[in-house]
Amino acid sequence: MNLTVPAMGLAGLLCLIWAGMYLMGLGRRWGMLVPFGMMLIASAMSLPMDWAGKILPTAWLPLQQRRSLIFLIAGLSALVMAIVHLRNLRGKPIAMMLVTLVVMGFYASLLRLQHEGMGPGFESFVYSFATLVPLLLVVPMSVDSPSDVVRLLRTVVLVNVLWIGMCALQFVSNSSYLTLGNQFRFVGMTSNPQHAGMLLSFFGVTTLWMLFNDQGAKLRTIYIMVLGVNLLMLVWTGSRTGIGMFAIGSAGVLYTRLGRAVLFMPVALVLAYVGFKVLVSVTGFDIGVDRIVSSQNTRDYAWWKLYTTGMENPLFGVGLEDAEKSENSWLYAFAAFGLGMLFLAMLATLFGGLQCLRAIKVRSSLAMDDRRILDLAVGAIAMYFAGAVLEGYMISRVSPALCFIMIYSNVASFMIRYARSGTPEFDESEYEQAVYDGTDPDGSALPAPA
Repeated sequence: MNLTVPAMGLAGLLCLIWAGMYLMGLGRRWGMLVPFGMMLIASAMSLPMDWAGKILPTAWLPLQQRRSLIFLIAGLSALVMAIVHLRNLRGKPIAMMLVTLVVMGFYASLLRLQHEGMGPGFESFVYSFATLVPLLLVVPMSVDSPSDVVRLLRTVVLVNVLWIGMCALQFVSNSSYLTLGNQFRFVGMTSNPQHAGMLLSFFGVTTLWMLFNDQGAKLRTIYIMVLGVNLLMLVWTGSRTGIGMFAIGSAGVLYTRLGRAVLFMPVALVLAYVGFKVLVSVTGFDIGVDRIVSSQNTRDYAWWKLYTTGMENPLFGVGLEDAEKSENSWLYAFAAFGLGMLFLAMLATLFGGLQCLRAIKVRSSLAMDDRRILDLAVGAIAMYFAGAVLEGYMISRVSPALCFIMIYSNVASFMIRYARSGTPEFDESEYEQAVYDGTDPDGSALPAPA
């Protein structure tokens, strides 16, 4: 290695960055959640544009323009942490559906070599490795017990609150940039009402689960407020896909406790309705929420176009740009990358369905609290595939849906393994901390042999 001044300076800078991360607590097992949160918030943004393709000067434009770069930096940080904590992977399950999604990412990079040339193809390979692999390892690296899942979901809610705060600041700065089209459909930090609806459906289902399962009166108040805002914005998007996904995920969340859930749902709905009426009166927008109950078919032409485009080049597809439409994940995979990508997408779907069946089979062997975690994960997987029927996010590298399915599918795998083990998982980090604190110096906290 040539130890030039720039090279030594870069090495020193990287050392300082890592030292800072370690001092902030990122050297611990749960630290993986910090770069994951960065990846999730980056995926929840996109370049703000109107229907004519004009970039809108939003308050967050510098971040929205660099969402892919932020996603990459966060992925590289997570990758470094995964290497440091590699031992935490020992014995941890990884969902086959997610492995297939990662293979899909690399296969897309391979075909981009043909569609776009050596440079973009190689960059795509590097980007896929630096982002997909860390996302695949978030749950195996940070979850050793069901209680760790709650900590993971708190990270999601924190990102949700941050995203809402960004929208609120944009509302104060220029509220017109939060909407799109003559019906003033809400887009938030995204550029499309459908994308915003998909994001808010996952945020809403996660917050709903936390409302009923995370402890503390203060936390419950926060969850009610966040859930109400999520529902308000979800209705504002006018996205039937997003609302349908939320309904599917909510069914999973409420499956084991529908009676108690009914006591809180009216509160969130009333808050959403009141907030919506206030919003309309303040802004004066003629918000076309009647679209939600419309029976208009907005997908048939897009599906036909994707199919005919794929048939033009069934082996390798025509590439992402020339595919034009993206309103179905399987057809989009076929149109953009051919039969090979379609096969992988169908294989991922098969693995996802089999995972849900395994979860249903072992569900009764879990305690009630753990059963609710598994119900949430299964509901989220069902949401993902239901939305994929109408949106093409299965082959997207920077997507909130990708971040959510990476955590929920692996959570389902963890809970299935946990149910089959028949004994509680031993949290090694808690024991090490007990020994360090002197509260268990003789190892008496070690679990008894099975």
